Amino acid sequence: MTLLAGCRRGMLATLLILLLATGCAGAGVPDSELRAVMSALGPTPMIVGLQQQERWLLQGRPGAEQLKIALDEGLPAVLVAAGPDSFMAGHQVNLHLLAVPYLTWRWKMAPHKGPYHPVRIAVGFADAGGEGGRIPAARRVLELVWSDKALRRGFMDAPRDGATARYVVRGGEEALGRQWEEGMDLVTLHDLAWPGVSTSRTRIVFVAVHAATYDGPPPAPAALISDINLLR
Repeated sequence: MTLLAGCRRGMLATLLILLLATGCAGAGVPDSELRAVMSALGPTPMIVGLQQQERWLLQGRPGAEQLKIALDEGLPAVLVAAGPDSFMAGHQVNLHLLAVPYLTWRWKMAPHKGPYHPVRIAVGFADAGGEGGRIPAARRVLELVWSDKALRRGFMDAPRDGATARYVVRGGEEALGRQWEEGMDLVTLHDLAWPGVSTSRTRIVFVAVHAATYDGPPPAPAALISDINLLR
């Protein structure tokens, strides 16, 4: 079964957790369905291991078919599809990088054009702060991306002038349509992207899925994401 065919079998989870983010009414998404989808992002199937004090994060306005619960090989996952406007969905956190240096997740990617798949994992970093429960604003963003070429695996597209850093986790047409379980050492990746910034004062301030802008012909590139987790 293809990725997109499996996504058509997806169904929205009915959960009773209230949406904690503000300003999250997505164009084309009824409020009740959006609450169900965002609630389902954690603790499963997309984001696990979160604490109650952590906050939902939704930036942008995903359409009705861009962010929803789907079944992948009989298991729930989150379908994330790119579109004309970018969006990001996940959680704000306030955790020391050295305390939770490992990030794991599962993904299955549909075909795409261009060097990077528009759906990727994003991690925000800030310098030490956030006392009293306040989450500092992200100063550095790392995106974990899928490339069109398998040989680019392990390549860091270093940031310039405050731009986003991109690290190629996997890629290539031969790996599309298959579920992959990934694990990354965020300390090592932070050092590669920002070699002059000490990780001893760095905090993780959000973990999310980012769907970048896609203005090409249909179907829009999509991915199935699940089990995002920060670990010691």
